[in-house]
Amino acid sequence: MRAKLHLIIRIVGVVALSALLIMLFGCKDKRPFTVSGQVINEATGKGLSGVTLACGSYGIAVTDSEGKWVKTGLQGTVTITPTSPGWVFDPQNLKVTKATKDLSIKARPDGKVVIRVGAGGSHTFAVKNNGTVWACGRNEFGQLGDGTTTDRHTPVQVNGLSNVKAITGGNTHTVALTNDGAVWTWGRNDCGQLGDGTETNRLTPFQIGGLSNITAIASGGNHTVALKDDCTVWVWGDNTDGQLGDGTRGTYRITPVQVSGLGNIIAITAGYSHTVALKDDGTVWAWGSNSDGELGGGTTSLPRLTPGVVSDLCNVSAIIAGFYYTAALKNDGTVWAWGRNDMGQLGDDTTDIRSTPVQVGDLSNVTAITAGMSHTVALKNDGTVWAWGRNDMGQLGDGTTSTPRLTPVVVSGLSNVTAITAGLSHTVALKDDGTVWAWGYNAYGQLGDGTTSDRSAPVQVFLNQ
Repeated sequence: MRAKLHLIIRIVGVVALSALLIMLFGCKDKRPFTVSGQVINEATGKGLSGVTLACGSYGIAVTDSEGKWVKTGLQGTVTITPTSPGWVFDPQNLKVTKATKDLSIKARPDGKVVIRVGAGGSHTFAVKNNGTVWACGRNEFGQLGDGTTTDRHTPVQVNGLSNVKAITGGNTHTVALTNDGAVWTWGRNDCGQLGDGTETNRLTPFQIGGLSNITAIASGGNHTVALKDDCTVWVWGDNTDGQLGDGTRGTYRITPVQVSGLGNIIAITAGYSHTVALKDDGTVWAWGSNSDGELGGGTTSLPRLTPGVVSDLCNVSAIIAGFYYTAALKNDGTVWAWGRNDMGQLGDDTTDIRSTPVQVGDLSNVTAITAGMSHTVALKNDGTVWAWGRNDMGQLGDGTTSTPRLTPVVVSGLSNVTAITAGLSHTVALKDDGTVWAWGYNAYGQLGDGTTSDRSAPVQVFLNQ
């Protein structure tokens, strides 16, 4: 009897000890822990911001500007699920415990992410990574390419166009460059700006015949420019002020002609009635209208019918032209401008015409520039956007519709920007998460937010397809 009692006591003791150990270790497993990680864009190798990570029953975490995230207070085993419109993640679900260390999640576009943006006079374009092109805004002459002349307040797909590597707009026409070096045009054609051998407007894209091996395109008010892989420049359309650079003036061209005596070109841009090219030695050449000194030769003389060098300018890496002015980005990240300045678009704190380049304020660390009719925009290497010049439609994006800004101001509430473009009086930015933001004049719906209300600060373009 006594032996049985001892056995029972021993069994009860073992069971009690086991229960105590389970309780202790169980509590230890339930102690709160923290997990951190980073979401990486596979294409760029950089962190992807704005990704939401669902953390089981413990709420969410959101990645910061570097793609990093932290979640505290987790217990046991938790499933982490990253989500963001337009992106696919690897892995799609992660099980984490207190033993889990820093996590790396890869992200790639799902075929609906915007990778390029473009703008014309009052219309806007977005190129998605699945090769489709989307457009919104003014469409009086078919410049949206959807087969109609109906203005669109949110983006619609451009008909029959894919594999686009660049897109740009003139006043009322549009030009696209595809990966195979072909050029497609549509919209207004009264000056032959479509280059198709006619003066007939086109409501859908049409490939220009006899033009191949193109590497870059640009659109002026009513003329178009193309750069070939042999570094020659070809032009067509309006030639009122000699902006085609073929030595003539007044006679427009309905098919491409070569710019006279110009080679070793690596970049092109076009203003309303002047054209600019960047050579591989860092010098800038210009031709066409010069009423405000936009050619940068030190005069405000009659138009120049063939290219001439811009004075006192070297080490240039990028160029852009506004209506009657020009800007250049130097290798050192500074911006220089010349030409019309009635709205402060040169950014030198004056409204004086400049016939030779002047530096834009104390702006530095710039990686890209763009220009509208009378406003100029710069993208810095920290992903912020800066603007100056005319602002009556809110095109500077600083939250006001004030008098012109004579020096650069930062665009409100916008970060992680990778590309910029501008129409006449509106501005567009592409963020690193593939979203598109726009601000300024919106009478035709060119901001793509579903309204026709002007915006003085960035709003997101509706691109849900």
